[in-house]
Amino acid sequence: MRILYDRRRRIFGHDERSISTYAFGLDSFLLQSEKSEDTYPFPISAPTGGIIPLIGILADKDRANRYRGNFELFRALQGMIQDAGGICFVFSPVDIEGNTVAGIVYSDTLSRWVTCHFPLPNVIYNRIPTPAGEQNEAFRRLTSWCQNHKIPFFNPHFFNKWDIYRLLREREELRPHLPVTEQIQDPTHLKTFLMQHKQIYIKHSLSSKGKGIRKVEVHDDGRVSCRSIKKMEHFSSAERLAHAYPEWFQEKDWIVQEAIQCRSLNGHRYDYRVLVLTSGDEFNVTGIGVRMSQRQEVTTHVPSGGTIISLEDVAQGDTKQILSSIMKICGETLTDSLGFIGEFSVDIAPRKEEGFVLFEINSKPMIFDESEIETTRRKKLVDTFFSLASSRPQRRD
Repeated sequence: MRILYDRRRRIFGHDERSISTYAFGLDSFLLQSEKSEDTYPFPISAPTGGIIPLIGILADKDRANRYRGNFELFRALQGMIQDAGGICFVFSPVDIEGNTVAGIVYSDTLSRWVTCHFPLPNVIYNRIPTPAGEQNEAFRRLTSWCQNHKIPFFNPHFFNKWDIYRLLREREELRPHLPVTEQIQDPTHLKTFLMQHKQIYIKHSLSSKGKGIRKVEVHDDGRVSCRSIKKMEHFSSAERLAHAYPEWFQEKDWIVQEAIQCRSLNGHRYDYRVLVLTSGDEFNVTGIGVRMSQRQEVTTHVPSGGTIISLEDVAQGDTKQILSSIMKICGETLTDSLGFIGEFSVDIAPRKEEGFVLFEINSKPMIFDESEIETTRRKKLVDTFFSLASSRPQRRD
């Protein structure tokens, strides 16, 4: 069957002859309609139970009013959702108009994105690409709007590294996996922490993909080396290092973290990227990728020179079981404090001796290079969207 959007009248319909009406979105219905030159057709598989789920994918807009986000992911999800009997659209926080949302959806017929006006969606999947996109009044209005309409909001916001560390520290089972982490206060505090741990990482609380990270080491003679993804710097003292980076102390946005010795392969350290999704009842590991440093030892991110290796090359017999247990506790902890968390990924590495080091948790996992992991992820995302949509009866206000 096809969903039909009349762009002149701004209403949706359907062309299925055997059923006159379908529930659509949170509080709307689709009536039988005829295709015309004013309609955009969107083919979908036959929906189950007379309900067509409507999924909103939240993106951002730039100053030219153009959408920003991962459109390869958006198109792939749209195709999978339509194959499952629903439809999705992309929108931004400024696109809400009362109980209507202006958004875009890809038209295979026209081979381009087209604008439509949608009713309230059943679920919203937050894929705003940067923390800045969530730090404005439009986003705050959106979250209130979702709460007022009781729309499940899949992934509430980017995680602040310092806030997440403090949450995880509350769980006794997770403490052995957490490196000592503190919020930078002033140059004296930085020096004290460095002298205590000898090797440390410095990170921005809202950074991602290894941006801005530094690995700092103090030597026996008091000299300090500071390595970033792109360069190595040397300073005569910790004071000189602090003087070179005044931004670390201007706002409470930076953290210091002890650098723990982790296992390596062929002289290069590696870590696990663990993808976790909820089934609605519990958190399950969807896939485990392994990244190994190559050109530099600050981060293992592939865009920064890291490389992908096989899990079988480094994992021990109980690795998957231990990681699964840790991930479930992380998911429960996040949900208890932050509300519904649909997915997250964890950067974690095996210690040189035994145990694991949990570096950070990411609220919006990047696309996995391993195709089998990414394909499974997308299928499970769609399953979760539909499960959330069906768990709430349609409103009849």
